[in-house]
This record gives sequence, C-alpha cells and structure tokens, in this order.
Amino acid sequence: MLECIRPVNIVVHAAAKFGKHRVRSTGQFLLIFLVLHFIRTSSSGGISLGAHLVCAKAPGLTDKQRAMCRSSPSAIAAIGDGLKMAYEECRAQLSGHRWNCSGVGDGNHFGHVMPLATREAAFTYAITSAGVTHALSMACARGELPGCGCTGNKRRTINTIEQFQWGGCGSSAYGARLARRFLDARELERDGRTLMNLHNNRVGRKVSEVVKDLVHRECKCHGVSGSCAMRTCWRALPQFRTAAATLRDKYKRAKLVMPHPPTNPQDINVRTHLVIKRQKHPGLGRQPRKSELVFLEQSPSYCEPDTAAGSFGTHGRICNRTSRGEDGCETLCCGRGYSTTRSVEETKCRCQFHWCCNVTCSKCVTTVETHLCN
Repeated sequence: MLECIRPVNIVVHAAAKFGKHRVRSTGQFLLIFLVLHFIRTSSSGGISLGAHLVCAKAPGLTDKQRAMCRSSPSAIAAIGDGLKMAYEECRAQLSGHRWNCSGVGDGNHFGHVMPLATREAAFTYAITSAGVTHALSMACARGELPGCGCTGNKRRTINTIEQFQWGGCGSSAYGARLARRFLDARELERDGRTLMNLHNNRVGRKVSEVVKDLVHRECKCHGVSGSCAMRTCWRALPQFRTAAATLRDKYKRAKLVMPHPPTNPQDINVRTHLVIKRQKHPGLGRQPRKSELVFLEQSPSYCEPDTAAGSFGTHGRICNRTSRGEDGCETLCCGRGYSTTRSVEETKCRCQFHWCCNVTCSKCVTTVETHLCN
C-alpha cells in the first residue's frame, strides 16, 4: 500500500539514494546535499530554520528559486535527481562527438551552463529541463510531492477483477509546472539569450510530457512467499533515455535564430521574439516552431581547448579507427592524427557446464588496440 509520504521521509530516502553515487561538486548537487542533510520538517509539513539557512546560502540561485527551495524541499530533492539524470544522459547521447557534454554540470554554481548561445547550449538547456520535468513527474506519481494532488481516490484504488490496487498519485503536468517555475526563474535578463533559453526549456518540458504518455503498469506482489495474492501497481513513466534520444535528434536539426524587436515600439502587445536567420536570402524568416531547438551563435570546432567557448578539445580522446561517423579518428581528432596503444587482456572463454553443478572455462588471450587523438 502506498501512502502520501511526508517530506521528512523523502529527505531520508533521497539521502540513502544519493549515498550510492558520487555527488558532483556542482551548485545543484551541493544544494541537494545540504537540503538532504540539514532540512528537517515538522509533522505538519512546516519548513524549519535549517531550510531557510541552507537555501539562502546555496550558490547561483535566484530569489524565486530560493523561495521554492524553502517551501518545497521534497521537490528540490527530485530536481536534484533530474539534473543528475540529465547530465549523465547528455554524456551518453553524445559520447562519440567532439562536444560530448564535458564540463556540463561541473560548475560551482547554478546558472548558465554554456557560455556561448550555440546549438550545444540549446541541447543542454532542453535536456536539463526534460530531466527535471521527468524526475518531478515520477516523484509526483509515487506520491512523494505533497502538493501534487495526493488524494485518497488517486492514491489507492482497488481493481476487483485482477486483484491489484493502484498506488501513487498525482499528474505529471504538475511536474512540468514545477520544472518551469524553477528553471525559468533563472532567466532574469530581457535579451536574445533569455528568449533562446526559455524556448529550449519549453521544448525539453514538452518532449518529457509527450514521452510520459507512454506510461506502463508496474506491479509489486504481496502475499506469503511472494504468492502474489495481492499486487500493488503504479503507472510508471518510460525510461528517460527515450526523451533524451528525441532531444538528440532535435539538437542535430536545431535552427539558427535571431531576436526580432517589434516594428512599432509603442505597440505593447508585440514583444521581441525569435525568428529563423536566413543564410542565403535576405529578409526575416519564420518564427521557430515550438518543437524546434534554437540557437543564436555558430558552434566552434571543439577541436582545441577554449574556456571562453566551453571547449575542452579532443586531445587524448578515444576514437574509432574504422568509423566514418562522429566518433571516427578522422573526424574526432580534427586531422591531427592519432596514436595506437596495445594491451593484452586475458578473459574466460569456451565455458562448459558439467552436471552437476560445475562450470569450466578456458583462458583466452587477446590483444586490444586503443586509438587516442593526438
């Protein structure tokens, strides 16, 4: 049986989960770490003085984000899950590219994670927004967020035909609203970069919301010796990798845009907006679709280290000698060539099962070649 869990229980649960992983030294995870260890809530759900102190000192947060930190510590814990998930998936999706999300999530404050307004920045903001939305939606569905409609009829309903009861509660739309409140609150300036970030944040949320429609049922059995006489079931969201792969495809098709001010500055109903920047023909292009990622600046090559451009270079990166794609040595090494190292590995092979009950294996020695960009 799943019940609505008080925030204090979420803090303990999340602390145990974070203990299994190495927490990155980011402002985001510093915030979550402090919240998990110092915020304590009363039985009525009131926020203690510790929450106010921690949220006030967390680096890089805006006033609105600090207010949310103080009022919704359980949501902040879920946001930390979403950020970690987004950064890991960012690296997984672009592991063989020149830009492979290196440095993303490694800063010491919460703010702009990419210095230039490139398509890589667009992808970073979108996948971060999608990750936070996904994590908040999952926390809501599990009944871990007190404000997401955790009512009795949603939390616990009985299916008399199949003998299982529904657990969890809430709507994933609540997660999208929380993600928007938290992530969009950092966009304080009224410039093209802000318009770009807000647009890409929205794309990330929408992709996460579309993926959530692919919910499936997961169940846990109850009964003597796991007899499954009774099951507790919940509506589970698909893996975040589905949303991340969708955003990777959008990243490759992202549109170069430019801010376009209103023709009549006196018209308060028309605001500065983004339009696609035409490359060959003069004049203004159309406004980008709500499903398209957008960027303002062309990307650097990412071949050489350049702190100002957010590039770590590709020196020392492992490349694939036989590939013609992004991970191939010719592309990844930027024409500098590569060096090859050889190592000998010993593995078990030709294993056989003997009745009963023994397995014997031979030892196989293989030479492994690793190619590194010069």
